[in-house]
Amino acid sequence: MISTQNSLLSGAISKYLRDRSEMRPECVPGDHAGETADICRAVSADILLMEVAYASPFSFDDRMAATRLVRQYLPGCRVAFLCDENASPDLAEKVKDAKKLGFIDGFFYCSVSGDYLAAALDTM
Repeated sequence: MISTQNSLLSGAISKYLRDRSEMRPECVPGDHAGETADICRAVSADILLMEVAYASPFSFDDRMAATRLVRQYLPGCRVAFLCDENASPDLAEKVKDAKKLGFIDGFFYCSVSGDYLAAALDTM
């Protein structure tokens, strides 16, 4: 499952992953924590990739709330955050800390290549 604030970005990531891996990515149409968790549960998602930004419902706190709900419904679902480390260095630091503390399973900066993102998600 992919959840970003820009549907064009979600679609591009989804297409890239579909074309270059054996994953079957879907985009999350709802962007509130409960909607994201409900959709993940409905499709038994294995991985949830969520963009972290300043605006709600994409804020770090909103994404952490979604992560907690997803983990309640699907304890085996791997959660990764995507953030822009150049435009939002403070968010990037929070995301990195969330990984260090074990709250999320992985994170990616927007500057990574599509091939790296596909390979890393495939190994989660």
